Amino acid sequence: MANRTREKLIDVARHLFARKGIENTTMVDIANASEKGRRTVYTYFKSKSAIYDAVIESESERMVERLRKVYSLDLPPVEKLRQFVLIRFEILKMISDTATPSEPLRSLFSTNSKRYEKITQLALEKEKIMLNSILRQCMDNPDIDRRQLARLKVVMPLLQQGVDISFMRNNYRDLGVDEASFSNVVADFILNGLRKHSAINSSI
Repeated sequence: MANRTREKLIDVARHLFARKGIENTTMVDIANASEKGRRTVYTYFKSKSAIYDAVIESESERMVERLRKVYSLDLPPVEKLRQFVLIRFEILKMISDTATPSEPLRSLFSTNSKRYEKITQLALEKEKIMLNSILRQCMDNPDIDRRQLARLKVVMPLLQQGVDISFMRNNYRDLGVDEASFSNVVADFILNGLRKHSAINSSI
């Protein structure tokens, strides 16, 4: 029951922060919107800053949850890497699609890049553990260039940040990018870049 109340307060705060802005949202607003008394809100969160931190952690966990599902699949390492990449580059769109029509996640990020950085930094540490494990598994594939695997560890965080920022700015069209096919294009690009040249040439 306690966890359910806490999660409800976080969800209500997330939507209020996105709609009204963090600065314009009060603890009273959160109490009223959640149909809880102020005393209840302060029982779980001592300040608006504390509930904001909880929203950041919650959004970070939502991002990682989908990747964990892919990570746990019984797939060949290279196929698992492809699925991991696909989900990672679609993850914010997937979260937004399950949100309310006001797209609170996109709004929450786009109004302040520091919020985006906090959420993705928390998620990135968890993602790196899973990604590095998958990459180690891929090392046994004779068609994969191990040097390229090492380089991907460096490149992936940069790719993720660039894609996430474009999603938050909603500027795919301005960049001439087809949002519907983008994740598949990136996944193909990454996987082809990992293959040894002889493996690529033999398939052409």
